[in-house]
Amino acid sequence: MKKLLFAVMALIMWPAAAQDFKEGVHYEVIAETATAKPEAIEFFSFYCGACFRYEPIAAALKAAYPSAFRKSHVPVGNDEFAKSILRATVVAERMKVAEGFSAMYFRRQHVEQKPVMKVQDLHDMLRAQGLTDDQVEKAMASFMVKVAADRIEKEAQKYSVRVTPTFIVNGKYRINPQGLADSEEFTTEMVKLVGYLLDKK
Repeated sequence: MKKLLFAVMALIMWPAAAQDFKEGVHYEVIAETATAKPEAIEFFSFYCGACFRYEPIAAALKAAYPSAFRKSHVPVGNDEFAKSILRATVVAERMKVAEGFSAMYFRRQHVEQKPVMKVQDLHDMLRAQGLTDDQVEKAMASFMVKVAADRIEKEAQKYSVRVTPTFIVNGKYRINPQGLADSEEFTTEMVKLVGYLLDKK
């Protein structure tokens, strides 16, 4: 972790020049105006293998831009279980156990090959982060959690998220990771690209 933070600090002190990144190659403009505050969102799914492989990149982005970067789970399907997964991610975030919950979910899905199939699995993973039965039950049934989950779902629709991972910066730019495909330091370049777009109006 210390090595990651050291590397991230070095990146922050080495700003990307405008000529390093090109519209239509590294990013697309999807809106006329930017958000009021700088923000970078990774829309991801726990069922997405590419999202699992991007976790070290997400960690680097969070370390580099802690106040701007956040992850947002995109529901797969529109059934009640899909909504429960989204509510569980909101609960984990609000209870400050998002990193542990996310790591456990990805590990079960892509390493242990033990798919999360029912609501009880979600409750068990939340309890594994140190939450009590009562905390989990109340939080999952909370009206505010449901409202927050609905807001996240609408946000994904607003940005027309069709594939994961999708990175949106300042509500105006969609990153094209393929533009960095030939980079020998993909994570480094992603951190620089997000920083460049965060500063761009």
